[in-house]
Amino acid sequence: MASVLRVVASSCSSPLFTGLASVRTAKVPCVRFFRTHQALARSAGLGIPYKQLTVGVPKEIFENELRVALSPAGVDALVKQGFNVVVESGAGESAKFPDDLYASAGATVKGVKDALSSDIVLKVRAPMLNPALGVHETELMKEGATLVSFIYPAQNPELLDRLAKRKATVLAMDQVPRVTIAQGYDALSSMANIAGYKAVVLAANHFGRFFTGQITAAGKVPPAKVLIIGGGVAGLAAAGTARSMGAIVRGFDTRAAALEQFKSLGAEPLEVDVKESGEGQGGYAKEMSKEFIEAELKLFAKQCLEVDILISTALIPGRRAPVLITKEMVETMKDGSVVVDLAAEAGGNIETTVPGQLTVHKGVTHVGFTDLPSRLPTQSSTLYSNNITKLIRAISPDKEHFHFEVKDVFDYGTMDHVIRGSVVMQNGKVLFPAPQPNNIPVAAPPKPKSIQELQKEKAAAVSPFTSTLTTASAYTGGLTTLLGLGLCAPNAAFTQIVTTFGLAGIVGYHTVWGVTPALHSPLMSVTNAISGLTAVGGLSLMGGGYAPSNTAETLAVLAAFVSSVNVAGGFLVTQRMLDMFKRPTDPPEYNYLYLLPAGAFVGGYGAALHSGYNIEQMMYLGSGLCCVGALAGLSTQSTARLGNALGMIGVAGGIAATLGVLKPSPELLGQMSAAMAVGGTTGLAIAKKIQISDLPQLVAAFHSLVGLAAVLTCVAEYMVEYPHFATDPAANLTKIIAYLGTYIGGVTFSGSLVAYGKLQGLLNSAPLMLPGRHVLNASLMAASVGGIVPYMMDPSYTMGLTCLGSVSALSAIMGVTLTAAIGGADMPVVITVLNSYSGWALCAEGFLLNNNLLTIVGALIGSSGAILSYIMCVAMNRSLANVILGGYGTSSTGSGKPMEITGTHTEVNVDQTVEMIKEAQNIIIVPGYGLCAAKAQYPIADLVKSLTEQGKTVRFGIHPVAGRMPGQLNVLLAEAGVPYDVVLEMEEINHDFPDTDLVLVIGANDTVNSAAQEDPNSIIAGMPVLEVWKSKQVIVMKRSLGVGYAAVDNPIFYKANTSMLLGDAKKTCDALAAKVREG
Repeated sequence: MASVLRVVASSCSSPLFTGLASVRTAKVPCVRFFRTHQALARSAGLGIPYKQLTVGVPKEIFENELRVALSPAGVDALVKQGFNVVVESGAGESAKFPDDLYASAGATVKGVKDALSSDIVLKVRAPMLNPALGVHETELMKEGATLVSFIYPAQNPELLDRLAKRKATVLAMDQVPRVTIAQGYDALSSMANIAGYKAVVLAANHFGRFFTGQITAAGKVPPAKVLIIGGGVAGLAAAGTARSMGAIVRGFDTRAAALEQFKSLGAEPLEVDVKESGEGQGGYAKEMSKEFIEAELKLFAKQCLEVDILISTALIPGRRAPVLITKEMVETMKDGSVVVDLAAEAGGNIETTVPGQLTVHKGVTHVGFTDLPSRLPTQSSTLYSNNITKLIRAISPDKEHFHFEVKDVFDYGTMDHVIRGSVVMQNGKVLFPAPQPNNIPVAAPPKPKSIQELQKEKAAAVSPFTSTLTTASAYTGGLTTLLGLGLCAPNAAFTQIVTTFGLAGIVGYHTVWGVTPALHSPLMSVTNAISGLTAVGGLSLMGGGYAPSNTAETLAVLAAFVSSVNVAGGFLVTQRMLDMFKRPTDPPEYNYLYLLPAGAFVGGYGAALHSGYNIEQMMYLGSGLCCVGALAGLSTQSTARLGNALGMIGVAGGIAATLGVLKPSPELLGQMSAAMAVGGTTGLAIAKKIQISDLPQLVAAFHSLVGLAAVLTCVAEYMVEYPHFATDPAANLTKIIAYLGTYIGGVTFSGSLVAYGKLQGLLNSAPLMLPGRHVLNASLMAASVGGIVPYMMDPSYTMGLTCLGSVSALSAIMGVTLTAAIGGADMPVVITVLNSYSGWALCAEGFLLNNNLLTIVGALIGSSGAILSYIMCVAMNRSLANVILGGYGTSSTGSGKPMEITGTHTEVNVDQTVEMIKEAQNIIIVPGYGLCAAKAQYPIADLVKSLTEQGKTVRFGIHPVAGRMPGQLNVLLAEAGVPYDVVLEMEEINHDFPDTDLVLVIGANDTVNSAAQEDPNSIIAGMPVLEVWKSKQVIVMKRSLGVGYAAVDNPIFYKANTSMLLGDAKKTCDALAAKVREG
């Protein structure tokens, strides 16, 4: 280009323009160039006017090269910029761009010499010898011209020498830095994208089967298996194309980011065991270690036995392509397989590739073409033209003059970086390679392993031998325990009741797992009611006439009374909850018909008893089976009411059978009836008045009654049975069970009261962290265990009652200290654990009274509570001990520092939220405890109704531990009239978030905290959460940006797709519902 700038007056010198040519002076006749000199003088320091520059586009002469450097659209863009454009005749014919299109775009169509002698020459392939003219293309370029083309300077030193002699300035399209600002000029990526697509098309053309699997009348066609080595632009383009054609695609790359991109395209990412990052400079992969290469070659050898098509794209800048597929590997591939080597021009990744040719080796077709982009000439020419015109306009943004400056000191990612990297020669001086830029970003730290990956590694670290040994040891311990119980059994009745207990526990385990999560609250209520069978223990120990005659009988009356509160209140609350789940479209119900089996069962027993038959054990069996049916009925909404009815029948039958065994006098029967009637009436009154939002505290209160009844019954049983201890061979067993029952009942009683106080707001819901609480609890436990020694050693009545009273007090204190240390958000686990305790207390009564019914029902309730506790703990990825001991931190929490959350949050108001709701078609609402606390279920139900009427799809996503007891949010939404079939559990809805337009998070925090998946060092790491951040838009409705119960900042508040709507949940929901309803 310097030739156009030699415009100086005689005996004068004029500086030329930085970036175009060095400062030159020349003595020339002043008159001849007077007008030009005047123009340049005006532009001194600004560059050369575009109108004085000619851009030349010669025809490509490389063998089989069909591309052209500039399309007609590119010509039009440069002409509008002010350039004069000369295109060699026929330059675009192969790319379907005839000369008349160039002419109509403003170009002048001339010969090859005119095009090459332009000020700026645009080419695809580097200059080469022109066989028709017998001269090298560089010889036809004017001195000082600028060349823009693929150059590959490291591989073409001879070409650089030729260009240097012509004093050329060269912009190499292959050297454009791969930085964000230069994406529009990245011709390598444009061509690689085309090459990846074309590679799959060629492979399909030479492959003898469909890519996609098909099942036809003629037979089944399996899908093709495709392996792609290299996850750059070409590899990813090939993966996307092959997947769209229905093939099974596998991808390998040394860079973790590339493997993630393979996965996002639906390909299976392949990895080796050697952990080494392949991240190199400029987005390329680096050369790997010997150990890594050996590992990947083993992987490739295995894959060659399986795949049908192999596409290799691995390149290392400035180096020969690595050989990744050996001759031996190729020979193991199936006949008819196809390999496409996109690295053929750099030597090839496949040992048997012949660059530039289509060959067959041992039945495997090899596509070694080096001109894949050229085989789509129209498309590739269009993209290359776009890249080159954008680069020219970017390096010289001035509207009138062409000018760019080459700097040796520049910052990373700037236009100075782009210019310096692209300019490999300036005025004949070689500038390649470019110096390192300033402020190079620090390489991103290796991506932390996901919680799932860490868990897999942890599981893999356990050897099969250790795993099997652990399982075998567990079974050995269980079976040995059974043998020990058999040896220690004082009588056959004990062995029978242990058998009943074991079988009932197994039945309960399998039954409770079938209960749908939406009905966990009714399940808790039903088990509360059934646990009221502690009344059987009280009834069995009652005596006297119309009133008890001693302390033991008084305790028994109290046990029957509090048990009756549980029975009546529990069943009524369950019925209320189930009625809320009814939908207007549900068929009518005829629940009164269940009086038929109830009447047949209880009435039939009465008739049999009157006739002299003693069938109490069958009654107990029938009652136990009905209680099993009560739990099983809650497996679905359609059978839930039957389950509640069966529970009532079971309890009624059990009480009737107990009365039949006792055959009480009319006076005593009156006392029994009065105690149960008063208790039942009290329970009904409580259950009728309770608000559904207060259900958790009601359940906790009912649990305390079960615990109290167990303590009363055990103490009363000791008092009644004491005179027989001296002669009873099972006396020691009776005493032990009474002691254990008292301990469990005491913990259940006081713990439930504390839970009630926290839930009702009478006590602070925050954990009470007493100093040395673990030592205190251990001391209480040691004292409780130690108390059994004098209790068993000293046979005196006074010592026995003293020890029972002591263990009652100690266990009650322990229940307080344990439960007080647990925060309000852990109440779901506390309630289920207390539910389990009540079941085991009932079992203790069953053993104590040798009553099969109590044993069966106790095992059912105990296993039910244990399973629900397990479900809650899994939902928080925490151990039960971690919750009960008042700690926090999941089983996956790492030992490092939690990640720092940076950024700002975006706030919206109600009007903006309404607009976002109107634009969304698919909406998911994720409620949390904040919705319960604000009692916002009714405006939410109103909002859902309006949105549904507008044709929008609205669903709810419920986390297992949202709320303060299992299933509480399901019941609250049902109370407000939300159909249960749009309320889904976390496992059911998590995979739908990526396709969701809008998520409304209402009062939830920890259950939607992305740190659980993103930060292995977070104390909630690994906790299953609702993945709301994967949706297109998220609106979080909270009072503030404060943390949740786990005290962990929530990264989703600061994500780009999240908006915060701060304020009271009920007021906000009311406003939203009103505005949406208005339209």
